[in-house]
Amino acid sequence: MNQSSALQTGLVLVGITVLGVVTHLLPHDMGFTTVGAVGMLAAAYLPRALMPVPVLITVIAADLMIGAYGFWAMAFVYLGHASAALAVGPVLRRIRPSMVFAAALVNAVVFYLISNITPMVMGFYPPTLEGWWLCYANGIPFLLRGIAANLAFGSLFFGLIWLVRYIRAHRLAAAQRH
Repeated sequence: MNQSSALQTGLVLVGITVLGVVTHLLPHDMGFTTVGAVGMLAAAYLPRALMPVPVLITVIAADLMIGAYGFWAMAFVYLGHASAALAVGPVLRRIRPSMVFAAALVNAVVFYLISNITPMVMGFYPPTLEGWWLCYANGIPFLLRGIAANLAFGSLFFGLIWLVRYIRAHRLAAAQRH
């Protein structure tokens, strides 16, 4: 990676991370956050090794400011967010509306499957097959909120990037005509 490319990657990393931290600290309903969309941006615009960084810094910063909770709960939430960002990397190799939609679903489902282990580990459900089914069934409203948030914020973030690129391209084309 050359110096210009490394600088650009660093700026993208910082930009996505700041967006994540700032937006995650805004008041929001439980489960309806920007973290999934931040992971989608990271997957689309950062190298694979850096994809989890913005989401992890986002949730760690929020936990440091708002307050920490149980170690295992935090571990599975962090693992869920990092895994979700990595999982959408292949989906977002080409950024199109259909791929953003698919990434929103994949991101939410991966996060749901991993983070929903938390209530089991913390003993909120019996460690039986029935307990697992009940735990995941009770988590479905959070899954649906996660999908909705990823669709809303992912569409907003990717739409703004598209709009900025569109305006810059038309300004550049207009400047070249003159």
